[in-house]
Amino acid sequence: MIEALGIVKRFGRIVAVDRVSFHVPAGSVCGFLGPNGAGKSTTIRMVVGAVAPDEGAVRVAGMQMDADAREARRAVGYLPEESPLQPDLTVDELVRLRAELWGVPRRARHAAVDRALARCDVTDVRRRLCGQLSKGYRQRVGMAAAIVHSPRVVVLDEPTSGLDPAQVREFRSLLKALSQDAAVLLSSHVLAEVEASCDRAVLVDRGRTVAQGTLDELCALGAASEAVELECDRDASAALGALDAVERAAATALAGGWWRIGLELRRGADAAEACGAAGRALRDAGVAVRRIERTPVELESVFHRILAAGAPR
Repeated sequence: MIEALGIVKRFGRIVAVDRVSFHVPAGSVCGFLGPNGAGKSTTIRMVVGAVAPDEGAVRVAGMQMDADAREARRAVGYLPEESPLQPDLTVDELVRLRAELWGVPRRARHAAVDRALARCDVTDVRRRLCGQLSKGYRQRVGMAAAIVHSPRVVVLDEPTSGLDPAQVREFRSLLKALSQDAAVLLSSHVLAEVEASCDRAVLVDRGRTVAQGTLDELCALGAASEAVELECDRDASAALGALDAVERAAATALAGGWWRIGLELRRGADAAEACGAAGRALRDAGVAVRRIERTPVELESVFHRILAAGAPR
């Protein structure tokens, strides 16, 4: 549903996006990740047709964005980080206006507005002026305006910014519902949000695609599929970091003089064997252990590892 094919964007001598390629299949929620200055916002603007690439091509719902720009843009619902709401319009007026601009037929407009407001849980403020809304409500109203025309592709830039925890949970449910009818591309700096909301991700750095795939595929690129976490009565990270199966050991002080130590395993290492080796090493060193267990690899540690490697995949 979304294809970026070697897209390039230059601003004078600066190459902001350098041959970025990725794809987002139908029915998926894809996180678009990278450090500040990685080219995420510029890439998103090319995907939605706000900026034309200098080289390469973008296809949305099977249409090339430059050649079929009008119809291709109509297939996209876009919510930028700062939701562009007219403060002197009511919520109902704003979403109705967007429906008209997107070409929703007059006879279907009322139902489309009602459906978008209900999906984004903002029906209760439909008569209020947009300028009087909290930031969380502004984000949800912006989302309603972005999906009122039932787009086949939805592109969101930092969509949970300003939402409280309850609203974030509701937003995740909305994403799952949207993915049944559309491909969703979600740009975010919050890796925990991507883990909770997305089934795949694209990682960019310095204007280039570094990795892409399902979350399981990306975890396999960065490290073993599991890690080991334990709690003991002293910082034993140096001894544990020397084990053959361990790539890195990180210690965090806990209350009562205890320490939590997380072990990142080398690719291909067996987590059960690593637990046993860690337990034996601590016993030999006279370290008391109160917990040791296998844990899933965190996406954040995987992405840091991939970025440190630096080679595009």
